[in-house]
Amino acid sequence: MLEVSESKLAKYVVHYVSDTLILGDEAYSQPEVMLEAAFTQLAFNKIDFEQKYEFFHETDIGLNEIYTYVNSIFDQESSFLDQSKHIAIHLQSVSQHPNIKSGELFIGLFDNCLWHAEVKKVIAIVKIDEKEMFLDVKNEQNKMTVNGIDGINVKKINNMAVIMDMGPDVAPAVFMKTKKKEDVVYWQERFLKVKVADEHYHKTNLALTECKKYIVKEESFTNTEKLGLLNKTLDYFRNEEEFQVDDYIETVFEGTDPVQKDIIVNSVKAYETVISESAIEKAEKKYKRKIKLDSNIEIQVNVRDIEQVDELIEVGYDEATNRKFYKIYFQEEI
Repeated sequence: MLEVSESKLAKYVVHYVSDTLILGDEAYSQPEVMLEAAFTQLAFNKIDFEQKYEFFHETDIGLNEIYTYVNSIFDQESSFLDQSKHIAIHLQSVSQHPNIKSGELFIGLFDNCLWHAEVKKVIAIVKIDEKEMFLDVKNEQNKMTVNGIDGINVKKINNMAVIMDMGPDVAPAVFMKTKKKEDVVYWQERFLKVKVADEHYHKTNLALTECKKYIVKEESFTNTEKLGLLNKTLDYFRNEEEFQVDDYIETVFEGTDPVQKDIIVNSVKAYETVISESAIEKAEKKYKRKIKLDSNIEIQVNVRDIEQVDELIEVGYDEATNRKFYKIYFQEEI
């Protein structure tokens, strides 16, 4: 995990990328505290630092534009403004599509970022193509004034890249996020030109995500059955060395009909891989063990064994009130 609570925004610049490119003519440094906090949140908001990427090129890594520009900045910080302009020009060149919006391009150089207790320099690149209306309320001489401001929401997801200097003779580590799936081609493949560094982690993560999606959305499963199947899915990934979809279906699902099996196979066949333990740890946090009821009541279930779920939770129907109910068994309150 990257720790930025003590980081410092050493330099930053904002360009405007559209059909007509507007390049910032000054690299700013030492912003005031509130502005620095806003830029820090903008730069690192909701980035997955467990999923690492790496720069590549089919013939020569030196021909990868962003790789070359960020390395120049890491080697010589005085080149920050010039290299940031190169980055903006490159982004414009790969954005020639009517579905790609114009917008501001924030580029910042952060010092004193901690990566596994090691101090690192980081370059953040954020493309902002949507603004929001904010209310600016002020109390001036006991008189309230309200103005509408067209501004940037720093908590909103944008197309982003965080590039970390890993030291001499070591390629920078890349972490990225796209605003929507359709942006992957232009942002990841054309602009950054990066690929997944750990393919096993990536595929395990996708397989767990798709398995969960199928179980949660399948209407033929009751809520308790869904809990059990999610738990059995996690157990399968914990106990096996490789993810094989046919073996997974046979282990987790009993009596799956051909239609259901085809749905699962089509969803996850492409993600068969050697299983990554770190991907399982990440998935466990997202595999929510909750039963949500229309009465605004949620039942949190932390039992991992499907047989125990069936023993502890009973589903019933009360004919007198025409309502369903859950009966929960326990020894004592804790």
